Amino acid sequence: MTVSGARGTVFYTMLGLWMLALSGCAGVSTSPTANNASPSASAACATPAPDLHAAYNRPYQVHGRIYAPLNSSAGYAVRGMASWYGWESGSTTAMGTPFRPRAFSAASRDLPLPTCARVTNLNNGRSVIVLVNDRGPFVDGRAMDLSYGAANALGMAGQGIAPVEIVALAPVAAPPAGASGGTVTAATLPMAPEIPAPPQTFLQTGAFSRVNNATRERNRLLHAGIRGVLIVPGLVNGQQYYKVQIGPLPGGVAAVQVIAELRQMGFHDFYSVEQ
Repeated sequence: MTVSGARGTVFYTMLGLWMLALSGCAGVSTSPTANNASPSASAACATPAPDLHAAYNRPYQVHGRIYAPLNSSAGYAVRGMASWYGWESGSTTAMGTPFRPRAFSAASRDLPLPTCARVTNLNNGRSVIVLVNDRGPFVDGRAMDLSYGAANALGMAGQGIAPVEIVALAPVAAPPAGASGGTVTAATLPMAPEIPAPPQTFLQTGAFSRVNNATRERNRLLHAGIRGVLIVPGLVNGQQYYKVQIGPLPGGVAAVQVIAELRQMGFHDFYSVEQ
């Protein structure tokens, strides 16, 4: 699933120069603002008290393990590893609300839904406020799954995982205006901030069941001078995979034309994905 040999050297050199020359033409800036906060850190996230009788807040079973969500998020402050998930993770959350990968949202195994939380990347000090509205991650050693938008703002989208601190925020005293009886529905949930960017195209060079293998592939591409290499966690037929992608392709460049040119050079071990 990877390119190697003399032709691979030519490929990496050409693509590396292409990415370097056009870097900055597309994508989202993740430069921290004052106090190491991302633009989303000051965004409002207010939710009514979770409905503890809702199905998504009752004990549930995944892969033979039983999980029991907390009755309250009060005092919740933990440190652990966070990963992120995106376009192949389905179109709805555990709450039945639309899943928007570019919005600042997150999945937790144990926090009551919905909950607002501040997540801080312990590697760089950046923080974001997210709406926790989904269940996961169901991988040992992970404390939270972040949306692509939140992971990108935290500066961890390229690495795939990062150590974080998660602090739950108190729910508001009353449901949002127009809500009835505090019932949480898609219409009453707060709209999490979203990255202002259209769908983007990436080149995928491989998918690995072990994050160490994906990291080696990413490092190999980076050492060849290629920038914009991401490790994208995701589920494929219920199994965790780590995909290595290059991009996003710069604006104004047709991905099909680029791929056609690469195939003419004899390369076939990659393909384009839009997300």
